[in-house]
Amino acid sequence: MNPSYFENKLAEVKAEITSCKNKSQLYTTKRTIVFILIVLISATAYDLGYTWLFGAAVALLLYFFALIKGHSDLHDQLTYKENKHQVIKDYLARFSDDWKSFHDTGEDFLPRNLTQDIDLNILGPASIFQYTSVARTAAGRQLLAQRLQPFPVDRKELAQRQAETKFFVHHPEEAIHLQTLIRQIPLNHSMTRLLDYIAGPKRDFSSALGKLSVAGPALSFVLLGLSLLDIIPIQISMVVFSLQLGISLLALGKTGSHITPLYRMNKEMVYYYQFLAAMVAILPEKTGHLDPSEIKASLRPISLLGKLCVLAEMRHNFILLFLLNFLFMWDFHIVRLFISWQKKYGDQLQNWLFLCNETETALSLATIGHTRKNTAFPELLDDVKPRIEAAELENLLIADSKSVANSVALAPSLNIITGSNMSGKTTWLRTIASSCILAYAGAPVPAAHFSLSPMTVLTSIRINDDLGSGISTFYAELTRIKAMIEATETEKPVLAVIDEIFKGTNSADRIICAKTALIHLTRATAITLVSTHDFELCHLQSDNGIPVHNFHFEEHYQDNEIVFDYLMKDGPCETTNAQFLLKMVGIN
Repeated sequence: MNPSYFENKLAEVKAEITSCKNKSQLYTTKRTIVFILIVLISATAYDLGYTWLFGAAVALLLYFFALIKGHSDLHDQLTYKENKHQVIKDYLARFSDDWKSFHDTGEDFLPRNLTQDIDLNILGPASIFQYTSVARTAAGRQLLAQRLQPFPVDRKELAQRQAETKFFVHHPEEAIHLQTLIRQIPLNHSMTRLLDYIAGPKRDFSSALGKLSVAGPALSFVLLGLSLLDIIPIQISMVVFSLQLGISLLALGKTGSHITPLYRMNKEMVYYYQFLAAMVAILPEKTGHLDPSEIKASLRPISLLGKLCVLAEMRHNFILLFLLNFLFMWDFHIVRLFISWQKKYGDQLQNWLFLCNETETALSLATIGHTRKNTAFPELLDDVKPRIEAAELENLLIADSKSVANSVALAPSLNIITGSNMSGKTTWLRTIASSCILAYAGAPVPAAHFSLSPMTVLTSIRINDDLGSGISTFYAELTRIKAMIEATETEKPVLAVIDEIFKGTNSADRIICAKTALIHLTRATAITLVSTHDFELCHLQSDNGIPVHNFHFEEHYQDNEIVFDYLMKDGPCETTNAQFLLKMVGIN
């Protein structure tokens, strides 16, 4: 899509925010004037004995309450507009490098220890996760991270993922609306405590306590009424109220264990409800994992759960805890209602929340289709052997204005890529491999066309030593390449990507080791891509009939400056630029 679309949207929402703020100021002025009038009219009526003036004061009081309600609704509108403003700003940031300042990098998922996460910028700063994620819930963020994995998925699952993402790619207005709603939820908000409680054993509420919690307050208020009529001493009703409070406090530990999972969830449940209700209005029919009829069925139970959260939140005020239990035995009513809700709807809550998380993931992946000039939904091929075909493929993490497209067709083969420093070898390796991961996630890929057969993506790009374990960079790379060789021996299709093979050792050993490793990786089950500065590897031949191809990136010099075109060409590279770069930085 064109950035002008989002620029126009941003201008519209800015005007709406200004209008809301002006209306808010008007509400404040009206409320102040009306309040002063109420006080003046009431005082005049009292001083002069004009009873009829109290009627005017009451009418103004009702108008005052209407102003409060209107002001509150306007505040909600303003909050929505401000969230929408930020959503659109984030879209515009993706057209440049400004998206790298997004707070959510997905770095907290790096402990899953997939080397591809770092090698291909899947998670962490300046990553695909950071670029795409609009997820707010902990479960939604986790689902997005799970989708961005280097392992193939079956055709049916991929079709469902693509259907969801494609819907939001083609409906940007609806995508912005849902992102605006979900943005109300605090980042990384978790429902784990509530879900763990509900997944636990089914509870039964004591029938005796149920009857007591209803009969006790009823009796207390009857006695209080009789006391006010001077039929019985008021102390009698106070004793009964005090007994209610005592029983409630004695059971505080037990009732609290049921109520705590609902604590501080009232606002979030409202936001979940709004999000699900908006999805029902947006989705015309079942799309992927998202079924509007299933979502619609969740609305009433989610609304009821939200009301229970409000009731639970009220009693967490110290004064209200005593007052509500003193008057109504409040905790017992919440527990009774919550247990009843759990029995009726508890088994379905996880699935309803998954619908939210699934939508967050689809919305995140759809941002690619909204912010890239050319995108294509990948086609999953039926080939048993690995195959990749890409036309005008670009790197997602490089802005359209700077990105250079390349095309490639790969079958089982060894592909040796040479080129000068900074010419684009490593970026191209990452582009191909990360595009496969986007494909498995159900995302569009920045390309005119992209198709692939199911294969596992293995990488050896960013290698670090481990001093604590006594592992050198060279040994760490050997370990990764050994894992690649073992994977190809299982007859499962593999895309093996190696950058600057064995750069951690001397040139003589490097060439010998590289030739040996690459011969092992030249198999009918593998597409192997390797970049190198060692031109000796360009003459490598396989002994099993699997083809070996050479590609290169090059540069040219213009006005005593080095210029790269970042276009991949056939054959080995015939130029170097290290000495020129040395002079450029002032080392002669």
